[in-house]
Amino acid sequence: MITEPMAQVRRLSGRAPGGMWWVAWRQHRFLLTMCLGVLAALSMAMLVFRLIYDAAQPSTGFILGEYNRIWLLLRLSLLVLPVAFGALAGSVVFGQEWERGTHVFALSQSVGRTRWYWTKCAVVVAPLTLAVLGLGLLAQWVVTAPGLEARIPMQIPDFQLLGAVPAALTLLAFGIGLPAGLLIRSLAAAMSLAFVAATVLTLTLGYGLYTDLVPHDRIVTPLASEEFVEIPGMPLFGDYGYLDAAGHEALPPACHVEAVAVGTLHPGSVDPNVQWRECMAHAGIVSTYTGYIDDDRRGQLTLVLSGICAAVAAAGLTLGWIRVRRRVL
Repeated sequence: MITEPMAQVRRLSGRAPGGMWWVAWRQHRFLLTMCLGVLAALSMAMLVFRLIYDAAQPSTGFILGEYNRIWLLLRLSLLVLPVAFGALAGSVVFGQEWERGTHVFALSQSVGRTRWYWTKCAVVVAPLTLAVLGLGLLAQWVVTAPGLEARIPMQIPDFQLLGAVPAALTLLAFGIGLPAGLLIRSLAAAMSLAFVAATVLTLTLGYGLYTDLVPHDRIVTPLASEEFVEIPGMPLFGDYGYLDAAGHEALPPACHVEAVAVGTLHPGSVDPNVQWRECMAHAGIVSTYTGYIDDDRRGQLTLVLSGICAAVAAAGLTLGWIRVRRRVL
């Protein structure tokens, strides 16, 4: 027969439901609830907007412009959320404990540092990244409505605010925010530094260099050609330049051509276009090229950018784990 004190000791020595997962959820449930609530409200607003838009079916330019302005404000939220969630919320996960010193109590229990670290990362990073992914996919569905289509799918900000790209940028910011909370003792300093670093890296990689992550298609036009080659679809135009007879890029010479007004070319005079072509041919330039990214490469570009963001996040999380393993409590 088990006495009452022994039964009470057995009850107290049992594990909490889910172990470390339950503890991590209890610790960060306010942060997660607040962030997921914001994403849920934005998702509901986008869904209601699409339903109202479909019911109204605006056809006039003024009304359609008003809907486009509202839609622009809604999807611009995806411009801020990746950095805010990754850098600011990520810094709080460990920075709050490190500033208050409560991690000493947590790590003195029957849980290893590795398990403590990765469980807390998974509880915060996974649901927020997946929620941003869902919001980005919802925004991509909303923009398929007639009249709301993105002009150029890979142009700023259409490419960065739709589909899986916001989730990739969120993961990138988490790779900066989480280790910042461990490397800097002050939570306010960690949040500030992480926000600035994540913003700079997001703008540099996600908005500046993203067009260089995939090969550019190229259309070559001989200088003697009078035809205008139209590029199909809605491509993102890139570089433009000149080629010599061997197909190598070349710098154009300073060709001085007299400007002639349209309709004032006298019989027997030399056409300025002919003068320009002769000058270019004398310099060895025989054609021009136009570099562009076809809209069919959007999936490839998204995959490459997401891979780079995941690599940065993995490096940042590994840095934080090494810091936890080697840091003296």
